Amino acid sequence: MTITHRVLYPFAIGFTGILAIIIAIWSWPAGAQTASLTVSPTVARQNTMVTLSGSGFLPGETASIWITYPDYTVYGVAVVTIDEQGRFSHPYVPDFLGATFTPTGRYTYTARGWQSGREAYASLEVDIAVAPGASSTVQLTVDRAVQAQGALFTVSGRGYRPGEQVALWIRYPNNAVADLGTQLADGQGRIGLAIASNGIPVGRYALTARGLQSNGNGIVDFEVLPGDTLRPRGTAELTVESVNPTQRSALSVRGSGFLPGEVITVWATLPDYSTEWLGDVTAADDGSFTAELYLSEQDPAGRYAISAYGNRSERRAIAEYVLRPGR
Repeated sequence: MTITHRVLYPFAIGFTGILAIIIAIWSWPAGAQTASLTVSPTVARQNTMVTLSGSGFLPGETASIWITYPDYTVYGVAVVTIDEQGRFSHPYVPDFLGATFTPTGRYTYTARGWQSGREAYASLEVDIAVAPGASSTVQLTVDRAVQAQGALFTVSGRGYRPGEQVALWIRYPNNAVADLGTQLADGQGRIGLAIASNGIPVGRYALTARGLQSNGNGIVDFEVLPGDTLRPRGTAELTVESVNPTQRSALSVRGSGFLPGEVITVWATLPDYSTEWLGDVTAADDGSFTAELYLSEQDPAGRYAISAYGNRSERRAIAEYVLRPGR
């Protein structure tokens, strides 16, 4: 699954990665309308073909299909043509089934006819699959298991075969799993790596290191706490025009109290406390700036904080807003 970008005028931000999921799927018709949507198979795993089937639409009309993620972000799936019987069948491999990052939770497909306006829905639950437990012969440790964003987590492992390939993956707080590749164990069967936590979501993580020849499995947990990204500093101020905007709307951001002509770095703190750089702007002669932020349907719903940092004055201003799901 690739989550694309929100557009900020004049900057842009995005959000992204998973493996090992089991999906239970069901569907229902859309209220009083005649259209219906189903998903097959009822159990799908990574890189498997999924077929969306619709009926009850107008013969020959065009229909759009999109999917809403658990955090209410929305992504287009396909545009299809309805057949003479008012039906369509769309087989495809969903991005989130074969990608490196898939949050667990409920997903909803929507199919809407352009001419008839008929809508139908099919929902699915994504859950994490059962993973192998830790092996008694392998030890995986982290030097400091609880640190704030920006810290480095140093991991050490031993008990693998000398020179074997060790696969590494990490489970995020929302049960998403990211593949970290492989590492070659040394002559004593040891491995080591450092994990940077700059701007990633807060919460508890689990790192798994599995020997591909020995099948020895090591697992270690660590926790990321919020960093120092939400504390104002100095006399600068930042405001947003609305504290409760919706997806697919624009938001004005206004800053003041910075040095004339200084470069101001702007970033967003997302609902999960991960951070995204928005860009740099230059303050006007009075130390102010204004920017327009477009909040697309691909932005997660929840509480955001916009931070503006003056690179010469070191002043930092914060403004918060709550993004609501669009309609």
